[in-house]
Amino acid sequence: MLIALTGVSVWHRIAPLPSREPSETIEVQKVVIAPLPTTFARPTLNDGTNIGSLRVGNRTDRPVRIVLFSRVTAQNVWQAIEPLNWDFAPNEGGKEGLLLSLPNYKIAIGKGDVIFAFATDGSRTYWGPNIVGETDAPFWDNPNKEWSMVLQP
Repeated sequence: MLIALTGVSVWHRIAPLPSREPSETIEVQKVVIAPLPTTFARPTLNDGTNIGSLRVGNRTDRPVRIVLFSRVTAQNVWQAIEPLNWDFAPNEGGKEGLLLSLPNYKIAIGKGDVIFAFATDGSRTYWGPNIVGETDAPFWDNPNKEWSMVLQP
């Protein structure tokens, strides 16, 4: 053991140490990140067809958070600046889902609204972004006049 340590010590004296300074021939690329706006402008959506409530079910074994970024319409009187969110326990809502609402308001969504879902257990599992009326989820349930989305594992 002593011989090995002596050999390393001798090697460090004989061999020059590599330079730890960056070479001047290497160009450093800088990443420019644009600042976020202080407020997000929301386009208005004319009230029309396929505006209804939102039903969500969680059929996964993970706790998830549903996030809704809704446009401003006459239907959503809450006029939220920030996205709305709801937390679901594993398997909450099952295959039929739960109707989402706020304490004093009904939720009404329409084409162009954005819905994200992500696991809150640190697994980095997510669903979305889902654009209402443009992606497969949520789907329009015409008899009930509501949008439905069931998260699958």
